[in-house]
Amino acid sequence: MSFETQKNEIIKICKKLFKEEGTKVIIGFAQSEVEGITTPLFMRTAEDAEKLKWDSQCTPNLAKYLLEKRGKVGIVAKTCDARAIVMYLVEQQIKRDELYIIGVECPGMKNNDATASCGCEACKMRIPPIYDVLVKYNAEITLPDSEEASNTVAIEDNLKKFQDEMKKCILCYSCRQVCYGCYCKSCFVDMNVPNWLPGEISEGAKMIFHLGRAMHLAGRCVECGACERVCPSGVNIRYLIKEITKFTKELYAYEAGIDPEETPALAVFNPNDSEAAMSGSEVQ
Repeated sequence: MSFETQKNEIIKICKKLFKEEGTKVIIGFAQSEVEGITTPLFMRTAEDAEKLKWDSQCTPNLAKYLLEKRGKVGIVAKTCDARAIVMYLVEQQIKRDELYIIGVECPGMKNNDATASCGCEACKMRIPPIYDVLVKYNAEITLPDSEEASNTVAIEDNLKKFQDEMKKCILCYSCRQVCYGCYCKSCFVDMNVPNWLPGEISEGAKMIFHLGRAMHLAGRCVECGACERVCPSGVNIRYLIKEITKFTKELYAYEAGIDPEETPALAVFNPNDSEAAMSGSEVQ
């Protein structure tokens, strides 16, 4: 099966949902007017399903649009979309019985130059962890040979690496806006009381935002890569969140967006937990 045959199968499922299940809207992918850009598609009729796009450039994570919908909603979900959906279920932001998930086996998304899209370069999970129906790729999928090359640097260079990335940031908040995990109605950087961020775009302000955001995503990032993909300044900040994700996995054996019945690691207290996170010692 190819992208094209997968697309035809998805369209067939969408039409059936409109006709037989009374689904109000199905969220999928559409071709933008700009070549190489994919946008969300909100299908409301069987005819709309013909506008569906499914190819190697369907990089957007669609899950965040579920927060704006009520009633019976369908969604086309590749693996990272589905992992975000799992987290919304865990965090009780959406209801499972109002959702129909068309899971799509994902062979990996590509950039316009055919290189792996951000988030796909090391992804080895191709089957969505949750779905109502699965559209398989049914062809060989080449997985990354090894773990993504580590960006770890000597500890004395960590601050400089972080500062170098902060110099590129213009505090446009695109990373926050696109992130599935950033859905607070009032972000801490927008609050006046207390005022976490000074008015000027200083290096300190940038650090506060990115460190605060990284901590808010601790144990919640589903590694979709959207934050770096949309950054207009090319800030490579995902390494920071990936280190926290790795730490959470090693310390608590917890990986975000896999099991909708599992309680997030940082939402529970166990007196027997290691205090490595507080003491800064090595994970045992």
